Amino acid sequence: MDLSKQAPPAAAAGAVGGDDWKIGRWRGGVFAVFFVLIALAAVFAHRAYAPFLLLLLIAVDWPRTIGPNGGLRKRPSLPWALYIGSTVLFCIWAAVSVFWSPLPDRGDWVWRFGGSFVLAALAFNSVTYLTPAARIRAAKAVAWGVLAMALLLCFEALTGGLLRKLTPPDERIERDLISLGRGTLLLTLLVWPAKRIFTGDLGRPLLGWALIAIAAIPALSFTIETNAAMLAAGALAVIAANAFERKVISALIFLIIAAIWLTPAFAYFLPLDSVAESADYLPDSWRQRLYIYDRAGGEIATHLFGGGIEYARYLSRPMVTVNINGVDLNTMPIHPHNLFLHIWMDLGIVGAISLTGVALAGLHAIRGLILTRTETAMIAGVLAALLVTATTEWSLWQVWRFAAVWIAMIACRLAISTVPIR
Repeated sequence: MDLSKQAPPAAAAGAVGGDDWKIGRWRGGVFAVFFVLIALAAVFAHRAYAPFLLLLLIAVDWPRTIGPNGGLRKRPSLPWALYIGSTVLFCIWAAVSVFWSPLPDRGDWVWRFGGSFVLAALAFNSVTYLTPAARIRAAKAVAWGVLAMALLLCFEALTGGLLRKLTPPDERIERDLISLGRGTLLLTLLVWPAKRIFTGDLGRPLLGWALIAIAAIPALSFTIETNAAMLAAGALAVIAANAFERKVISALIFLIIAAIWLTPAFAYFLPLDSVAESADYLPDSWRQRLYIYDRAGGEIATHLFGGGIEYARYLSRPMVTVNINGVDLNTMPIHPHNLFLHIWMDLGIVGAISLTGVALAGLHAIRGLILTRTETAMIAGVLAALLVTATTEWSLWQVWRFAAVWIAMIACRLAISTVPIR
């Protein structure tokens, strides 16, 4: 039975304020447009993930979200309180750090991130007000939109970025491929909720498996090895969660929290010379990361409260290089390619506390959901992929990376069939 073609029952409609079927179809349609745009953005403009595309989702039911009786005006639940408190702390400390930052002109990141944190909360909260039928329509949009994204990126991988070449702006092929690789990052997060929707809401499990196979092609392309590692880690987490269920989710979130606090110590005590000598089998960019992490560890030890906003970027010039296979590579690019090191370098212990609060907000939010085994596996797949990208390439001051997480969270929420817990 296809619930998306039937009016929602009166009880369900009453639970969301008496929605009629026409409004329910409109709400589902908004999500359909959103995920079509996301599929195109993955190929043509990955930075368009954030934050303005999220404005489209806020239009789903903004009066119930921010109106006089809106959900966010009520006393926040524990997950929302942790999220709000942590993001406010992040923005305040980032603003304060401008006073000792060597690049104070980069202080505009404060209002950019502050606005993005608000938009993300409003967009995610809009899912709460979908009727059951509208949720199914929106979930279908996720599945088909992600499949379209995978096919487009697969085409680009097999043709050397043909669509990017044919459309402006004219760029070097290397930059086009890097941009496509960054678009693939979102794909490696969204395949798991899309697979869950193909299996559950659409009853097409073979399409779900086909999606994973198609996504593997761009994940293995575009010179960004992390995407393949993210997809592999997600697959392993899905397998583990099917066996051990929620324990895997809790373990992954605690791993993220542990990484926030232990990664700086690992970087500081890293026996660089011995490790670098035995790492000949790694790609050059990953061997370079060893030198980046070593330098980051030393900087963190002398700046426990952070060197200020964009401190890592300041250290990138003038270049301090290391020769790897005959190529001089910078020991500190504009960011350390590790979210946990970057937040310590720029914002120090206060930044680490704020990131920990966001992780705990996610943990408590997931504990408040009634999940099936496949839904649990879906969330585990996304978390494992996030842990990989956070460890190997994430930059703190790239809003689109955070937006990729928010979009994945929204897709996961749409893929969960139970009524949202407010």
